[in-house]
Amino acid sequence: MATTIRQVAAAAGVSVATASRALSGSTAVIDATRQRVLAVAQGLDYTPSRLARSLVTGLTGNVGVILPDITNPFYTSFLAALESTLGAHDVGILIGDSQEDSDREYTLLQRMSTQVDGLVLASSRMADDQIVGATSKLPIVLANRMLRDTVPATARLSQVVIDVDPGYTAAVHHLHELGHHRITYIDGPPRSWSGLQKRTALNRVCAELGIPLTVVGTERPDFGAGRDATERILSDTESGLPTAILAFNDQVALGVLAASRAAGIDVPGRLSVVGCDDSLPDGLAWPALTTIDSSARTLGGLAAHAILDPGGERGSSVQTRLVVRGSTGPARQSVARPIPGPAAPGSSPPPDSSPPPDSSPAPGSSPPSSAPGSPASPSLIAPRPTRAGKVP
Repeated sequence: MATTIRQVAAAAGVSVATASRALSGSTAVIDATRQRVLAVAQGLDYTPSRLARSLVTGLTGNVGVILPDITNPFYTSFLAALESTLGAHDVGILIGDSQEDSDREYTLLQRMSTQVDGLVLASSRMADDQIVGATSKLPIVLANRMLRDTVPATARLSQVVIDVDPGYTAAVHHLHELGHHRITYIDGPPRSWSGLQKRTALNRVCAELGIPLTVVGTERPDFGAGRDATERILSDTESGLPTAILAFNDQVALGVLAASRAAGIDVPGRLSVVGCDDSLPDGLAWPALTTIDSSARTLGGLAAHAILDPGGERGSSVQTRLVVRGSTGPARQSVARPIPGPAAPGSSPPPDSSPPPDSSPAPGSSPPSSAPGSPASPSLIAPRPTRAGKVP
């Protein structure tokens, strides 16, 4: 049976009120008495009742966290850092998943606001006025989101954001140096604040380098959206294929890799792919994904400190950086259509197409070779598959 505060008080020779004040750190108790009560509490393995304490202080000792997609590995790292920092201050967390739905997010906010002492809204899809209005009830920290207008001085609101500009600038320069001049960006949800920041950064740096940028929209930033968007891109016979695709996040990039593999398009031989977040476990993507590190753990730690000190600094940012791996390589000249499928019986492949995967050199002939320094010919054989893993 758990030790009660009455037992601690009796063993320390003080009243229950004095024991309670000593355990809560009240300055109304002399140091010698406090030390005696603390020693007795430790000896009896006493743990304060959070419920009893909340009745006295009016605080729950919990913080609510609302995520847009709990299956996204980025938020696993974000939550780990958030919980670790809050736990060190004896603060628990309650988690809600809005499933990329702003109405559901607002419902969760309303429900949680009576159960927690503060809220952390990660990549919130809610309108600015809804967020500001909620600060009248409790302190709020926006992680990876910033309000469009100046935050009212009376609002108990802090904003911790990811500065995507350095990472996306480096990514476009990296692709430009590899010879890429046709880039497509697969965007996230229309209401995503970070999506707007990414488009702004991409438009700026592509304009500076004279690179045309095509933006393809999606409703959800997940594997399926990346796969479907890539299939649409590959089927566009009018615009021609890009030589590089940047994805809203790593989950979307996984979909790009899967659709490219299914179409027989070699990555990075024919198409370079760049993700964002650096959230994937090692070995999940093949080839290893070039991506933009968004420092999810740093973001989680900053959000935790902001909610612990709602009267402190009201704004901070996390810098991004490019992590180059195996999914980017030298560009090939784009073509006006996807790689052709098998030819009809009796027909001949067009002059500029590569031989079909099962073709063999004529007897006595040698396989063709590339000129020194030129990119390798595109492979029509899919690379070895990604190790199975859970994707949303």
